Amino acid sequence: MHPETLCPSTSAMEIERERKPLWHWGIEANGGSLASRRQADDLAERHMRQIQQGNGLLRSLRQFENWVDGKLGVEAMGVERVPDDQRRPPEVLNMMFFWFSVLISPTLIPVGMLGPLFGLSVNTSIILTVFATLIGSLMPAFTATMSPPSGLRQIAVARYAFGLWGAKLCGLLNIVVNGGYAVIAAVVGGQLLVAVSEDSIPLAAGIILVVALGFLVSFGGFTLIHHYERYAWMVALVLICVTYGQAARYFPATPGLSTVSSGIDYSGCCLSYFAVVFGVCCSWCPIAGDYYVHYPATTSKGLVFGLTYFGQALPTIFVGILGNYFGGIVMFDDAMSDVYNTGGMGTLLMATLRPSGWAKFACTVFALTFLANVTANIYSSALCIQLWGTHFLAVPRFLWCGLMALIVLALAWGGRNVLEDIINNLLSILGYWTLAFGLILALEHVWFRPRLGGYDLSAWQDPARMPLGVAGTTALLIGIGFSFLGMDQTWYIAPVAKQIGAYGGDVGDYLVLVSVLVFYPGLRTVEIRMTGR
Repeated sequence: MHPETLCPSTSAMEIERERKPLWHWGIEANGGSLASRRQADDLAERHMRQIQQGNGLLRSLRQFENWVDGKLGVEAMGVERVPDDQRRPPEVLNMMFFWFSVLISPTLIPVGMLGPLFGLSVNTSIILTVFATLIGSLMPAFTATMSPPSGLRQIAVARYAFGLWGAKLCGLLNIVVNGGYAVIAAVVGGQLLVAVSEDSIPLAAGIILVVALGFLVSFGGFTLIHHYERYAWMVALVLICVTYGQAARYFPATPGLSTVSSGIDYSGCCLSYFAVVFGVCCSWCPIAGDYYVHYPATTSKGLVFGLTYFGQALPTIFVGILGNYFGGIVMFDDAMSDVYNTGGMGTLLMATLRPSGWAKFACTVFALTFLANVTANIYSSALCIQLWGTHFLAVPRFLWCGLMALIVLALAWGGRNVLEDIINNLLSILGYWTLAFGLILALEHVWFRPRLGGYDLSAWQDPARMPLGVAGTTALLIGIGFSFLGMDQTWYIAPVAKQIGAYGGDVGDYLVLVSVLVFYPGLRTVEIRMTGR
């Protein structure tokens, strides 16, 4: 590919490329035929197998993985590209049910509580929850459409914009995202089990149980995860509906009442809460496609987008609004506020349910609903580690799942008493980098790939044919850098944020949006002119 392909040209090849559909995966001009793709994948796999065979421990672990796969159907492959003839697609509706199971749980209740805790009224918090979710869910719904045509996990697809080394950085940041969500789920799940036991078991034991069960499901791999996530949401939905009904007696009598005066202070709180919810929704874009690689390449992109969008937006809004009401309970009910301050979210949730026997049963099942969230985050993190290089890929996926489970366990134990600070400081920051990540993939896909002839799937592991990634990585870092001018966190209020009210107002996402839109197109154009790829 020559640099001139970005400039107006009358060549027949250029005209033909402009006519090719946006989703053209595999370009014959660069050796992207099915045979060449299979050859490239086989070479990479042989290299990985050589590493495994040369190490006694890795060889034994690989044999164990194959044995378990044969006996129990555990996924023996890792982050490798899934060829068309080896795909085992779940039901199409699983693309929506999967997200239902991940998001229909009390995990999002503490997130929704932040609106009233910031001083906003329950009504305002609900409006912001709805709009932030509808906007933030667009990005992961888009990125998810990139995995069925390619058979590649989400961070692997990102190599076409960030290069091999830039994608490794994205993988590391994605692990931070996944770890943060898993910690929140593990802590709240542990709190529920402690509340059920009436403090007879320590919080550490509850956290260990949630993380351990999440690891076991992630150990099973793609098929088991999809099978579990297809049905797990049903019980959780019933319990959430019951919680709505039974907790209603504690809802604020005046949901329009706020504790922050109107004006710029109120605007700042609105901006900060919007950033948190937006960050929650947008942060799924680096893993959304991980669970779609077995769907046929011909799967409708509109169907993938729609099922993913509604699969994420509907439960986020539904549970987030319940969190808004729970935040109102804490702000305006002194007795329930004491319950929350003493035992955390788990104890508060149990206190709203009646009778006590039902409350214990419901909270026990609620604790199990966190498994879907923990499982997805552990599984995707393990895949990101494997993308760091062939030697990482040679280590079986289940070992990386085990390592991530241990890390989540340690972080959950260390942060068990500061959950609100974790949510407040972590989730909006996650929105900064994932917004930049998604925007760069979108710009690459919509503008540059049609002019480069599409996605050469035979090159996804070849550093000589993949982009250098300087443009994508630089634009990502610039976007993150600009976010530090507009963020509003407990530990740091940026100069721009300080100008918005007494408590500041988070505008980091808007600065990220503008900076990436300005810098990436120019940097990528220069990169292609200099390297031709």
